[in-house]
Amino acid sequence: MLNIHQHNQRGITLVVDEILALFNSVKRYNSKNNLIEDLLTAYSGQPLKVIRKSESRPILIKNPCINVIGSIQTNMLQEVFRTEFFANGLLDRFLFVYPKNRKISGWRREERNAPRPDIMSQWRTIINRIFSIPCILDDKGTTLNPRILTMSDDAEECFYGWYNGIIDAVNAIEDDADVESRKMKLNGHVARLALLFQVMKWATDSGDMQYVELDSVKAAIRMIDYYEETYKRIQEAIVINSIGETKEAWLSLLEDRFTSGDAVIAGRKVDMSRRTVYYALDQLCRLQQPVIEKLQHGVYRKLMTENTDAPCTIALSSSQDTVQSSQSAKVQSATQINSDNHE
Repeated sequence: MLNIHQHNQRGITLVVDEILALFNSVKRYNSKNNLIEDLLTAYSGQPLKVIRKSESRPILIKNPCINVIGSIQTNMLQEVFRTEFFANGLLDRFLFVYPKNRKISGWRREERNAPRPDIMSQWRTIINRIFSIPCILDDKGTTLNPRILTMSDDAEECFYGWYNGIIDAVNAIEDDADVESRKMKLNGHVARLALLFQVMKWATDSGDMQYVELDSVKAAIRMIDYYEETYKRIQEAIVINSIGETKEAWLSLLEDRFTSGDAVIAGRKVDMSRRTVYYALDQLCRLQQPVIEKLQHGVYRKLMTENTDAPCTIALSSSQDTVQSSQSAKVQSATQINSDNHE
């Protein structure tokens, strides 16, 4: 990958059909494969340096640009959203697309002679114009001298105001464990997208490349709002697929009557995030045969079942989405919980 990158200082893009296979193969064949570390370094804009015995000289890329595009089956999401990728911040640097309406559109025949815009030709013209931007290198022809676009005053004011709102929300959280690290990466995403939108405006003769303008920043913020809404839907889908076994262990750590704070603390012991806990509380109250009952704001109680050994089918679904799934788990009554499980 870096061998290719050093000969293309503009940057490279990895396009993989199954992105999970890419991650799983990192250490499978070569224990010295540093793909994940290289991706993290490149995202931060730090130089990449590799020394190999097979190379006559070290590979040094001072301004790396590595993009990764891939897909994954929804039933494999848990494999990507695993602890190690959360811990090293890899997932915080990805943008996810998971549409609300996943219904596949049927094919529709059209008249052969019906006038249609030549979208492909228009897109080709835009991309070719972007590729025509000179790639300026140093005298040795090995290091990129990038052209820097700063934000206009009103664009910068908008950008700072938006991100300061996120900072204020994070600062208001008392427990650091409840802070989502992903939020602290959103400024980088918006800045990158704003630059892309500005270049696209230039390529379509809708703007210039003197500054990143206000409407480009606003467009980037709207785009990130969409991606983050998508990310929430993915989290809900993961809860749907995984809550069965985790729910049993999680509920066993709670008293007959408990608060949402108690549920969050118990959730940490079984690797449930705060968001997952609150989603589970809401959905377990909405079941046709509820497992818990909400007594008042932030206060819940477990519900007794006539036959605690009978499997209870859980169908967790978002009221806003069409995601539906079901899993079976045995629900223990509060009277049968071993006191040793309480902490």
